[in-house]
Amino acid sequence: MSEIPGTTETLPPEAPALRPIPFEDLEAIPGFWARVGAMFRLVFSNPMELFDRVPTTDGLGAPWRFLLLMSVPVFLITALLFFLLGMGIMVAALEEAGKPEGRAIAAAMPLVFGALLLLMPLFTFLGMVVFGALSHAFLWMWGGLKPGVGVGQSIRAYGYASAFIQLGAWIPTLGFLIQIAGLVVIGMGLARMHKTEAWRGICAVLTPLLLICCCGFMLIMAVPAVLAAVGR
Repeated sequence: MSEIPGTTETLPPEAPALRPIPFEDLEAIPGFWARVGAMFRLVFSNPMELFDRVPTTDGLGAPWRFLLLMSVPVFLITALLFFLLGMGIMVAALEEAGKPEGRAIAAAMPLVFGALLLLMPLFTFLGMVVFGALSHAFLWMWGGLKPGVGVGQSIRAYGYASAFIQLGAWIPTLGFLIQIAGLVVIGMGLARMHKTEAWRGICAVLTPLLLICCCGFMLIMAVPAVLAAVGR
């Protein structure tokens, strides 16, 4: 407690300044993998503190690198399963049918895999920026934005949080549920950053998913009408 000069009144103690996100705290945690481990300890012990610490620094480079680091294992596992199982079955079917395309497809697969791996950093960055900005915009639409936290901080928070969701997304059966639960946590975290109600943040991050589902449903419903028109 500290006294106000010239009076006997006292002020409440100031809250200690928060450290940056562990992945960005080179001063306290010099080692790279030590910072990665500290990120996991923070998220599993107090996930909302991650969102408290995001505004202490700026820039999109660090969250992009962390998201890319978490996305590479998922991408490699998914791609290998697809190429080894799915493409193997397709090539075998083409060979059995006597079509020569099977060997050409098998030869082109390493090139396709390499191209996707090279483009992955760009796609990861674009996904972080687009969906983080959309969450910020929809939070504004739901009346949850507060002065002091800009779109850049919302993108940073989305990048860090979605990095952990990537790790659980590939788990069979549970992957989709983990993604939905992760979006809810991101919504709660954004609401905490903007000092607004949690339901506003949850609605903000789920609105794009709802719009995608509605658009997909409308396209599916339109297919029979399009086929009927073509048939005539």
